[in-house]
Amino acid sequence: MQRKKLPLLNRLSSLGRNAAQDQSGSIMVGFAGSILGLAMVSGVAIDYSNASNTHSRLQSVADASALAGAREFRLGNANETVLKQSVMNFAKAALGETAAAITPTVDLGNKTIAVSLTATIPTYLMHLAGKTNSVVTASAKAKMVGGAPICVIGLEQDQNATVEMDKSASLSAPNCSIYSNSKQSNGLVAKNSAVMKAAFICSAGGKSSPGPGSFSPEPKVDCPVLPDPLASRGQPAAGGCIGNNLVINGLMTALSPGTYCGGVTITNAAKVTLNPGVYIFKDGPLIVTGGATMTGVNVGLHFLGVGAKLRFDPVSTISLTAPKTGDMAGMLISESKTNPVGQQFDILSNNARTLLGTIYLPNGRLHVAATAPVGDQSAYTIVVARRFTLSEGPTMVLNTNYSSSDIPVPAGVGPGGTTALIQ
Repeated sequence: MQRKKLPLLNRLSSLGRNAAQDQSGSIMVGFAGSILGLAMVSGVAIDYSNASNTHSRLQSVADASALAGAREFRLGNANETVLKQSVMNFAKAALGETAAAITPTVDLGNKTIAVSLTATIPTYLMHLAGKTNSVVTASAKAKMVGGAPICVIGLEQDQNATVEMDKSASLSAPNCSIYSNSKQSNGLVAKNSAVMKAAFICSAGGKSSPGPGSFSPEPKVDCPVLPDPLASRGQPAAGGCIGNNLVINGLMTALSPGTYCGGVTITNAAKVTLNPGVYIFKDGPLIVTGGATMTGVNVGLHFLGVGAKLRFDPVSTISLTAPKTGDMAGMLISESKTNPVGQQFDILSNNARTLLGTIYLPNGRLHVAATAPVGDQSAYTIVVARRFTLSEGPTMVLNTNYSSSDIPVPAGVGPGGTTALIQ
């Protein structure tokens, strides 16, 4: 009869017992005990490390999946089936090759989505004792919170002053929410006599101000980081250059949509009308200066490449509204996701009262430094930028009169509240 093979732990114990009958049994018992101890320590370390790494991975995916699902409450067809499928699709993509069971739970009344992930992983020490697998779980719950729409998100997480105000700057967003994703202690900053007013203000890290009254209401801190709500949005494609290093000096003229290369400068009291459509500024800036005027209805300005940025100088007049349809529907100013980090877009104009649409600069910095109101005559203005700074003495007004305009609000921002992890 063939002997049944024993697990290693039993075999080591047997070795110790047999060794006790030998003249040098004490030495062999000590040796067997040492091997047994090393095996147990190594096995525990490996099993713990595998379980810990798997749990961290699952928790990250559960958090992101719950937030992604909660954002779908914005949609008009947000029923339980649609929401669950959205969570399943997101989680599967995020897990990649990691195998896990996905269980979403939807509470339509409270606008919450819970996600549970369960993975089975092989073991080392427990395998020797006859248990070949271990179960690791992670869960998260997210909720649509706050009725106030989103009108500002500062995306930068690792630097101070992702949203910053200086001098006598004023940001007025009475009916919407302002978020700084910076995890730093000074991620949201108001210096000197700057004032920020909004329906809701939140910082993933901390906030810094000279005293009471800089923020109204006082910001909430340690908020969850908001994913870029426009990250999956498509971008317009550049075509052949219809203008190179263009300078419009003192003329009254109209420009047509297309790709302008090397930069466009409008100066010396020129008056330029942008015909409806998408304008791509490639490898050079758009500059309006010297008392010039630039107006456009249903236009999108997209910036592509090194040096592709804008500057509206103080003595300029700007009036722009975003497209109603197409690649840039609802998008007034945007930059390519491949642009260099840190390119600055300057709105310095003291007559830029209509900026209707969304400004999206995932790699850039939007800097507003005027001495007169900016955007106050727009039905709505939304800012999603890597950094957003205001200085000097402007009052930038972020209205939320969505129903008064036929220009659509891009999905992910604007009305419908925002999302946060609650478990």
